[in-house]
Amino acid sequence: MTSTAELVIQVENLSRQFGPKMIFEHKNIRFIGPGLIGITGANGRGKSTLLKILSGLMRPDQGQVSVSVNGMPQAAEQWPKSMVLCGPYIDLPEQIRLKELLALHKLLMGKLYRTSSESELLDLAGLFNEQNQFVQAFSSGMKQRVRLLLAFLSDVPFWFLDEPASNLDQAGFEFYSHIIRREKNIRLILVASNQPETELLEAKEIYEL
Repeated sequence: MTSTAELVIQVENLSRQFGPKMIFEHKNIRFIGPGLIGITGANGRGKSTLLKILSGLMRPDQGQVSVSVNGMPQAAEQWPKSMVLCGPYIDLPEQIRLKELLALHKLLMGKLYRTSSESELLDLAGLFNEQNQFVQAFSSGMKQRVRLLLAFLSDVPFWFLDEPASNLDQAGFEFYSHIIRREKNIRLILVASNQPETELLEAKEIYEL
């Protein structure tokens, strides 16, 4: 993906609650990219919930989400080919080697897998020499780097990153920040963050829930 298409996510009258607790109510938001946009707010205000709704993994109780690329609406069934969600809560298959996980991701993504960038991103993530290791042997920080790696290898216009610096050491954070600064001019990157001073990397806009 090399174009600078206008990327828009429109949230209208969005509400979601869990049991008796209202997470957010009647939210109207318009995210316009490319660019990096932060989503902040206290714990429990619905940052992760919002990203899951935007990515189609969770339904709102009320309201709707619409997505367009250069003014062309994207049907909900197209969203898996347009978006990727990365969060520390996303489970990785443990009983396979990293190289096998990458092969599986490539199979699922098809032409949207950034084959030409694989070696470079593995090296930047500090995982190039770990490809024969089983995922279960990785530390929490290494697993988070794997999650980011899979997202960054996805050539889609919308990247949704939930607390991306979670468990990262300095080298892992440098990997994250390098890629975000490089890619934010061609994608709409939404970052839900409890650490806006570090994770948001000169975001052009910050929305507080």
